Amino acid sequence: MFQIAVYGKGGIGKSTLSANISYSLSLKNKKVMQIGCDPKHDSTRLLLGGRAQTTVLDYVRETPVLRRKLEDVIEIGSGGVLCAESGGPEPGIGCAGRGILTTFDTLKKLGADSYDTDIRVYDVLGDVVCGGFAVPLREEYADAVILVTSGEFMSMYAANNIMKGLANFDTGKPRLLGLILNSRGVENEEESVKRFADAAGVPVIAAIPRDSSFRAAEAAGKTVRELFPDSDLSVAIDSVADLIIKTSEGKQPLYDPRPLDDDQMTDLAAGRPVRPGSPEKIRDPCSGCGRRRSIKGTRIMDSCAAFGAMAAFMKLTDWTVLLHGPESCMYLMEMSRGGMSRSLYPESAGGTAAALKVCCTMMDDSASIFGGTGKLKEKLEELCEEGCGKIAVVTTCMPGIIGDHSADAIEHIRKKYPGAELALIESDGDIAGDYTDGFRMAVREITGMIDPSVRPERRYVNLVGISFFDLQSPGCMAELDRILSVFGLKINCRFLDDCPSGDIRMFCRAETDLLLSGSPSDLSIMGMISERTGRKPFPCPLPIGMKDYGKWLEAMGKFAGMEEEAAREWKNAEEKYDLYVRNNRKVFEGKKIIIIDRLKRSCVWAAELLADLGAEIVRIGCFSRCGEPGMTCPERFGGVTVENYSPKMLEDDLESLDPDLLICDLLFRTGKKCRTARIGRSGVGPGGVLRFADYVGNVLRLPATEGWKEDGE
Repeated sequence: MFQIAVYGKGGIGKSTLSANISYSLSLKNKKVMQIGCDPKHDSTRLLLGGRAQTTVLDYVRETPVLRRKLEDVIEIGSGGVLCAESGGPEPGIGCAGRGILTTFDTLKKLGADSYDTDIRVYDVLGDVVCGGFAVPLREEYADAVILVTSGEFMSMYAANNIMKGLANFDTGKPRLLGLILNSRGVENEEESVKRFADAAGVPVIAAIPRDSSFRAAEAAGKTVRELFPDSDLSVAIDSVADLIIKTSEGKQPLYDPRPLDDDQMTDLAAGRPVRPGSPEKIRDPCSGCGRRRSIKGTRIMDSCAAFGAMAAFMKLTDWTVLLHGPESCMYLMEMSRGGMSRSLYPESAGGTAAALKVCCTMMDDSASIFGGTGKLKEKLEELCEEGCGKIAVVTTCMPGIIGDHSADAIEHIRKKYPGAELALIESDGDIAGDYTDGFRMAVREITGMIDPSVRPERRYVNLVGISFFDLQSPGCMAELDRILSVFGLKINCRFLDDCPSGDIRMFCRAETDLLLSGSPSDLSIMGMISERTGRKPFPCPLPIGMKDYGKWLEAMGKFAGMEEEAAREWKNAEEKYDLYVRNNRKVFEGKKIIIIDRLKRSCVWAAELLADLGAEIVRIGCFSRCGEPGMTCPERFGGVTVENYSPKMLEDDLESLDPDLLICDLLFRTGKKCRTARIGRSGVGPGGVLRFADYVGNVLRLPATEGWKEDGE
């Protein structure tokens, strides 16, 4: 079977020409199928006596899978041409391009390939060469492509775009048969199209004159080729059919087009000679990095904005998160960060939707085509009926791509359930950026819950940070509580850790806000809080390591008016630290250590600790990815330069420096001699770093390699 795709600007006459060409091919004893790939679904009308047939997408929407039959969507038209129409969603709803994919998939599943056809004609809208409408350009669907154009600039512009789309599906062999000029009667029309074709390196295979016979044939519900078989129009149509047959038999060459650039199209529109085109610039999006980038920008993504927004709202213990998207997105997010939701399915979480912490609208293929707002309304109503009073709707890629108006669903529910608290975070997956972008979008929404009118009360503080993971290790939170108790302080709100939204509302009850770290992420969160409340954070983040602890105690002593208590705590901490160093120095003394921090956090505290214990720090490095800014560390530590690092540099250092220990937040193969340990923030104050020292000391006490490996390596 030979397949040909006919593309052209909307309204250029490609459907009329496609139907005429299909009928002409049938007169030449060819078995033909024509598939209309335009939401207007008028491609086959002239082959069916002016009657519109049932579209595949309407059929899919209304007919259960097990009751679908191929003959319900295929009709036999004039000349025995088999006719099918894709159709599309209602205007302004869903994605018509995705509908093309569904049409092709449905026809294949129903057995359309079993029909004995010689030639299949795809009649495709060419104004939008998006992924869906470009499907017929793929090798498995189009052996050849015909472009229909007129002498109007926008018609040639659309044809040029289709050539670019064809280049994106390069199969290594030419596939463009040529241009058909469907005349509109504009001035110098044939000359303009000829100049365009010559510049693009393709032929004009037919020139169809402007003729009233087309209107007469359409009024009769027939093709010109059928109603006026002896006309000049029919002769021109037959010539195209003959050319298609020759091409299918390998007797007619196909062409690789040279799409025009913007400057060349400007020359064409102005009537100037079209200058030679410049070579296309090839953009390497990631210089060999295998990680994906966001559609929004050029940053490399670990995961999408929807995941970040969902993760932020999951911190609120009294809110339910409704992910508006496919089940696959929910599943991948669940697997990526296990335990985020209690379950995807109500029956395993107490039997009701209200038992869920996270749920999903389960958008499927039909929703991507016909819109998902209805599904969103249904799920919100279900949650409200089950008793969920606070619901955050987080959108994924699919609603963003198809243009779902999620805000309408939110307003509908607010009117129906006046007591419900609803939030909408249109994070739209990759479209809105990466995980951090989505997290910040949700945080901005959450900061709106803060009541700025609440008056501060003495001795209350807030903790502010993007992650409280470092405080969740055994003993870390107890150590922080002990340090705060030196000044009589109590925690009011942990923003943004697991907490009820009531704690967020009462945020301003605290005297001051303590940043978990001085990282850009934590500062960004505090910036959003400041916009809402006008508050400024405490000048020193929570301390890690002795140097930071001394500075923090001094600052907090002045803030609380308790300098004596701060001095006493510092003296006790120094004594414990010095005692630890004396008792454990022999384990570390003389050991050569490399410290690598991939996540760009400050690791100077670890270097200071290990140096105090007698270790030799031979390298400090930090991975930066694809040109991202690197270190939060100072440029030098002692005599060691802090560097932006790479895995290749590590390989060289392991060989030349012969370290005893590599401390990193990744695991690397280091050979038999070098031990490895993980780095991470270890809580606050001196207690955290001493626990880290215990861990590193235990690693150093182990043999450099396990004995059982000796014979195998």
